[in-house]
Amino acid sequence: MVESEQFARLNLLKTQSLVEKAFPGQEYSIKTKNAATVITGGENTFIYANHDKVSTLAIALTLVPPGTVLNLILDKPNSQLSAQIKGFATRCSLWIVEGNTLVPHPESNASAPEHEFSIDSGIRSLLEHNNCRIVFEHGRVKAEVRGLEVAEVVLDQNGENQIQVGVGIYDQEAHKIINSNEAIETTLLRAIEDILKFRHKESTPHPLNRVARSKWLIHEFINSYKNFGFNEIQYVASPNLPMNISHGLPASAIGKRDSKAIIVTAFAGADLEAVPTAAQLLDAYSADEIWLIHPSIDTYPAIQRQATHLRVPVSFIEVEAPWPTNY
Repeated sequence: MVESEQFARLNLLKTQSLVEKAFPGQEYSIKTKNAATVITGGENTFIYANHDKVSTLAIALTLVPPGTVLNLILDKPNSQLSAQIKGFATRCSLWIVEGNTLVPHPESNASAPEHEFSIDSGIRSLLEHNNCRIVFEHGRVKAEVRGLEVAEVVLDQNGENQIQVGVGIYDQEAHKIINSNEAIETTLLRAIEDILKFRHKESTPHPLNRVARSKWLIHEFINSYKNFGFNEIQYVASPNLPMNISHGLPASAIGKRDSKAIIVTAFAGADLEAVPTAAQLLDAYSADEIWLIHPSIDTYPAIQRQATHLRVPVSFIEVEAPWPTNY
């Protein structure tokens, strides 16, 4: 407790010194809240938050009302935040710590949607026939079952598609060693069966139904999009790269409802990155609205406060959790 208080005090002094040096001649009010240092002077609010799991932007959006002129202080450039702030109506500038002063964040180019690359028709047919959704994300081609990665399509040394069963390189290598004499189709089908066995509402709790829940939600939404009045819908690659399979990120899709394009972003738990993620997608896709879908248990005022800053209308849509909840 003492260490955390000392750390907060050091951050406050650091932020105060940086702001007063970069913008002298003003009177500032200073406070700390939710691991952030908040300095207000005139119409400007400066926020510095050093958190290893939640971004400065995500924290700041929970602390200030719409109409605030936000100035976020970062230790280093962050192209992700630079893209995210473009999705908000709230004016927001980014500043980088350079020595003992602040400098404007460098400009970042708009992120473009990923382009799919060709997959062998036989492999595509095998995956789709076995209820796999093919996902193009961060340079990888993945096969997912109910939102959980089950295999990756890679190019071999001859430039031909091959299926590697497993989640990530280590799991894939393990499958290749253990099942080296087994047909890849057999290995794939067994992995899919394992996922289907546990990834449903009536299952007992299991690691396979505890991970990638946001992707599971968006999978179910895409499968039932007509029930929500959508004319069409497609999965959207996450703009963020997960650290591992247990790192749950928001998952998204974009669709048409009547004449409006809508970004649908799913989250589970108190995910403060859901709203910034949806905002970032506005930088790559033209949308008229944002829908944030979540289980009813995951209704959080902090996330609702974040959403008031968005530059397009937003709706929170409660959906039934597809995982077991009676345990």
